[in-house]
Amino acid sequence: MGNFIRNVIFPLLVLSAIYTTVIMGLVLLLRKMGVSERRTIILSFLVFGAVTGMLTARIWPIESSIYFNVFASLLGDEVYSLSIRYIGDMNSPHAHYTIPWILRIPQVYVIASLVLSASIGLPLQWVCNKRLEAKRRS
Repeated sequence: MGNFIRNVIFPLLVLSAIYTTVIMGLVLLLRKMGVSERRTIILSFLVFGAVTGMLTARIWPIESSIYFNVFASLLGDEVYSLSIRYIGDMNSPHAHYTIPWILRIPQVYVIASLVLSASIGLPLQWVCNKRLEAKRRS
């Protein structure tokens, strides 16, 4: 159990803290640029998702590419695997080429990163907007 915590849980927590810090920095940067508070969170998440997804896809064969956005990389790998299973031909020696281009590795990492970022950023932005509205009413 100790090895699992040290080798899996701790690195995921550290990477999550790094991602959060980068996204918060993007929020502050966008606010300084004059972007509305009603949009800064979702835009920050989408910028983070797009950039980390493109970086992961760009340097993909290198194993350390997963660290740009580990959660999106894992999601992208799963989407790729499921695409081959349900859309492509698993029995083909070239199964990779039996699925649409956008679902192939490495480009699936960009889509996975954007979807994951949007699915986290949209609810956070919604909560923030509700708080802003409540604050303005009082």
